[in-house]
Amino acid sequence: MLHKILLFATLLFSVPALAQRAELRLVNTSERTLAIKVIQQTDTGGVLHASLTIPPLGRTTEYFSQTGHFFLKTKAELQGRETVYTKGNPFKVYVGSDGYSVLTVTYSITESNTASPLEGQRISKSEFDRDD
Repeated sequence: MLHKILLFATLLFSVPALAQRAELRLVNTSERTLAIKVIQQTDTGGVLHASLTIPPLGRTTEYFSQTGHFFLKTKAELQGRETVYTKGNPFKVYVGSDGYSVLTVTYSITESNTASPLEGQRISKSEFDRDD
């Protein structure tokens, strides 16, 4: 009987350590809908870990069960506006017996109908290089 109690206690206290998961909290403070691809870096390039959609002013959490290096690809869409595509810098996720990562990424795009003299209209490099 004592053997069963010790086995149960060992399992009870070891399961939380085995079940630890890192968290990536994604917060969208913009009016755009975000399509996010979480890509895990590998020796041969990358592999898709997850595809997520976050509504305007929404949030979600992605979980990781093992340590690795990742990056995000993001598409931000809003009807009547140009779609914005970005690729983020790599980040490390850690999951171990001594702890795990909890990361937060906040997306913020401010929409405006007022032209900024510093922003102006988007042009190509070749148009910029011309002097007219």
